[in-house]
Amino acid sequence: MRLLPVLASLILFSCDSTPDESKAEKQAKAVCNCATPLLMLNSEVEKSQKNEDFDRIQAQFEQTRRCIQEQRIKPEEIPELMKALSVRCPNLASSQALTEELLKN
Repeated sequence: MRLLPVLASLILFSCDSTPDESKAEKQAKAVCNCATPLLMLNSEVEKSQKNEDFDRIQAQFEQTRRCIQEQRIKPEEIPELMKALSVRCPNLASSQALTEELLKN
């Protein structure tokens, strides 16, 4: 009878465990959160086809870049980050030029 509560708690804890996020996955999540407003603005401007929003886009780009720089991503971490971004934030990862520009130190 004493074995039943122990067995039940082992089953409960084994089902509840999920693998921890890797450092690259955490960084990708943070970068995606930083870039989401810029991506949304770019999409909005693209749909409206108005070029007069350049100043807003530039300001949002600079804000996004500062946010990403606050993550203190090391150059050697970028390849793993790019892999994680392709899963976590495919809209950003699909624009390689934008991603590279945002990740410049």
